Amino acid sequence: MYTVLYRWKIHHGKQDAFISGWEVITDHYLANHGALGARLHKISDNNFAAYAQWASKEARDIAFSLNDAPQQAVEKMQESIISSLYPIEMYVISDKLNYNKAKQSNA
Repeated sequence: MYTVLYRWKIHHGKQDAFISGWEVITDHYLANHGALGARLHKISDNNFAAYAQWASKEARDIAFSLNDAPQQAVEKMQESIISSLYPIEMYVISDKLNYNKAKQSNA
């Protein structure tokens, strides 16, 4: 499994627009390109991190090369971002995340 970690600093007052854009784009990759899932985390008021999982690096590279994410959502995210750190690419070697327990605690 291939995972990418992203980090952004967001303009004050643009957090909702950023989150909304991220959700639309993530849903697009889930529905159309086989993404395995993603989570967005708030680090502090204007700092966010997310990680996305894919079956392979090749699957992500193909999906991104199509450049077909909803343009309005892409623009919404881009207008919200002050800066982005370089993505960190990772490969899962041990997975102890309890998906069922996580779903129960969010219910």
